Amino acid sequence: MSSFENLFISHNNRYSSKWQHYFEIYDRHLSHLKHKPIVLLEIGVSQGGPLQLWKKYFGTQSKIYGIDLNPKSRFYEDQIEVFIGDQTDTVFLNHVINNIGRPDVIIDDGSHIQSHVIKTFDFLFPHLADNGIYIIEDCHTSYWPRFEGGVNSHLNVVDILSRTAHDVNTKWYNEPRTPKIKQLNSIHFYDSVIVLEKRPKQFTRHMVTYRDWE
Repeated sequence: MSSFENLFISHNNRYSSKWQHYFEIYDRHLSHLKHKPIVLLEIGVSQGGPLQLWKKYFGTQSKIYGIDLNPKSRFYEDQIEVFIGDQTDTVFLNHVINNIGRPDVIIDDGSHIQSHVIKTFDFLFPHLADNGIYIIEDCHTSYWPRFEGGVNSHLNVVDILSRTAHDVNTKWYNEPRTPKIKQLNSIHFYDSVIVLEKRPKQFTRHMVTYRDWE
């Protein structure tokens, strides 16, 4: 199946808008899920073009869902459904999860308001499937005051999530620190994008190879 960029370039259906450098990130973190029965949930879908692209990208076994605040964003087609509601409304988000199950992929391309992004993440990440992937897009808004951002803003999403790097290594420390993100396997920071991968903590085996001294 084609890369996301090829699909985007050839897309001639509903409107979609993405920064070009996101495409490589998608392929790096999501290509292993192609042709599998995955559930994807994207927050902020505009006219629905991104959902159609994800449907093409992952194939016929995938189920693609969207969330948007604008009632005009509601539409249905085979494998695709959009829910209308506020990404900070946990009652609404719980309703969505009860209907779609645990998503394998969650993409936040919603309001980009920093407090919204964090509240949505805090609620949805625990509902992400084991081995799931959570992507936060357009993180350049973390530096714009109109989105509650700024390098020194206490709501800056990049800054807040950068402090969770210790959560990848919880099995190695004994200090009385409660992880903010449980089951965090890895966190990746890119230009305007943060990718978090979830995996249940597993026993790590230290392996050694032996060779006789010469």
